[in-house]
Amino acid sequence: MKKIRLGIIGLGSAGLTQLDALASAPTIELFAVAEPGRLRHPVRVAVHTDWRRLLDDAGIDAVSVCLPHHLHAAVALAALRAGKHVLLEKPIAHSAAEARRIIAAANAAKRVLMIEMTHRFYPPVQAGEQLVRSGRLGRVFAVEDRIVQPFPPQYKAGWLLRRKLAGGGVALTNGIHMLDRIRFVCDQPLRFLDGVAGWTQRLGDIEDTASMQLALADGTPVNFLAAWPTHQGKQDDELTIYGTEGTLRIWAWRGWRFDPCRGRAEEVLSYKRHEVVGVVGMSGALSEFASAILRKRAPCPTAEEVLAAHEIIDQFYRRVRRSPH
Repeated sequence: MKKIRLGIIGLGSAGLTQLDALASAPTIELFAVAEPGRLRHPVRVAVHTDWRRLLDDAGIDAVSVCLPHHLHAAVALAALRAGKHVLLEKPIAHSAAEARRIIAAANAAKRVLMIEMTHRFYPPVQAGEQLVRSGRLGRVFAVEDRIVQPFPPQYKAGWLLRRKLAGGGVALTNGIHMLDRIRFVCDQPLRFLDGVAGWTQRLGDIEDTASMQLALADGTPVNFLAAWPTHQGKQDDELTIYGTEGTLRIWAWRGWRFDPCRGRAEEVLSYKRHEVVGVVGMSGALSEFASAILRKRAPCPTAEEVLAAHEIIDQFYRRVRRSPH
């Protein structure tokens, strides 16, 4: 079996998760890493302190960019110029304008560009998409999605708390996943209607709460809530889809439940006891990236689909104040 020779640029939280996920992605071989700091995980491949040296390596087919948001564009564009396929940690870039530049460069270079939307590869989300597609839910008439994720600042990278580096707060970092999973499960694009932001948790100059009113392409109302409370508690995560034949509840990190209008409810816990949810999603994304390269096809999701979510978030930021002051 041909394997894609991969270089990982950045071994922070996302890069380390990718190292763990590679064990479940048999069509990818780790070839090199680039990390300027001290490695927190031993690797048996070439290690570069400068990512440019990694791009010079002709033995590498593709790179995965696991860097702070404001660095995505420069590194991705350089990788495409070097003839590499590119897997980008979400979001595509610091802004939708930068994202469009990266997509145009990938199209011109005829290289696969995939954005790592791990929620698409979580078993509960995939099961929900299949259930909606089967028609068992009937006609969807309302959607709600929320992720309220405890965010103790001392456990997060400092750049995430600076809008100049992160591009935004919870609306961008968590919201990009939420918008993408709504689109994926409901199989419809979204449009932005209105939004409100909050800064009660005092997380630098980024918003810690984002509420949006959206609609599916057919006009179905969608409510969206993302928040980063600073207390240490349990995560509250649920994508709820209301249909004429029942209600579907998806807990991305746990499982799903379908309550039909007639008949017995169905509930599934989607993970085995030893499985790490982030690694499951990451391995699925890596395998999809390799498959798209080997089969010379567009990845799922396409970069254009993720760009559509990014543009909704840009609309949200234009509607709300960008600063707590």
